Amino acid sequence: MLKKYLHKIIAGENLNKAEAVEAMTIIMSGEATTAQIGSFLTALKLKGEANEEIVGFVEVMRSNAKKVQHNKDIIIDTCGTGGDTKGTFNVSTTVAFVLAAAGLAVAKHGNRSVSSACGSADVLSALGVNVSMTPEKVSEAIDKINIGFLFAPEYNQAMKHVAVPRRELGFRTIFNLLGPLANPAGVKYQMIGIYDISLTEKIGRVLADLGVNRAMVFHSYDGLDEISSIAPTKITEVIDGEINTFLFDPKEYGFGEGEEKEYVGGGATENATILENILKGETGAKRDIVIINAGVAFYITGFAKTIQDGIKLATETIDKGLAFEKLNELRNF
Repeated sequence: MLKKYLHKIIAGENLNKAEAVEAMTIIMSGEATTAQIGSFLTALKLKGEANEEIVGFVEVMRSNAKKVQHNKDIIIDTCGTGGDTKGTFNVSTTVAFVLAAAGLAVAKHGNRSVSSACGSADVLSALGVNVSMTPEKVSEAIDKINIGFLFAPEYNQAMKHVAVPRRELGFRTIFNLLGPLANPAGVKYQMIGIYDISLTEKIGRVLADLGVNRAMVFHSYDGLDEISSIAPTKITEVIDGEINTFLFDPKEYGFGEGEEKEYVGGGATENATILENILKGETGAKRDIVIINAGVAFYITGFAKTIQDGIKLATETIDKGLAFEKLNELRNF
């Protein structure tokens, strides 16, 4: 029963990994009531989620999810937590097309909007991409065109048990953190933008414990769950089990101009137009933030020796029209 773990958390005690696994198994199997789940999520948030708890929860989610097989040795996900409340356009989704166009495979995990105006599934649907491909079709897309979209509800169907309490609670819970950590394609490289700057090291340590090869967890000082092209960004880097936190300054890479309001998007149709225009070569702060995030992704996967080289590769990929071609390939797949 979930109640024994609920009582422990209310008392301010952390669950060990085995207890976390059992608690999440109870939730995912539908054995807990809506009230119990809501209370559990609330108590966990008030206590603060411990590393062992997060690792245990993720392992259950991964084991319950449908799997996406692929033949890629290096594959990345750009899925973040969302929830930075800034109303930005779909940066990480745009980045995914730049990466794939340069030959880096992407398993883009995502969902429809929960708290923002437009989630990754919303903007892709507006672009004419089929977001409801079967796992087999997604596998084929990754292998053939280097990009596939993994619509979270299709892969983690047990999440239906937490949908109502999450919606009724109306605040961010542990599940906002778990989504990016539970990619069904088993990615070993990740770019995770996070809604709270104080959590970069915690999630970095979780990723290390989960065995990723390399990842970056970040939050910018202008409040974005992206690497900003205007303000410095706090980044926690994970490399083979070790974590290191540093400050990324866009001015060191020739950026830093613009205003935060230039990142703002809108609904699915508006964001689809923004994404298309960036991939077609439109300049400005929106393009800059895509280039920086893509450049860092090229760096952490070894597609570029330095972040500067990655930024150059991202710029060339867009300017040659390859990223827009990749969007059309996924549309037509």
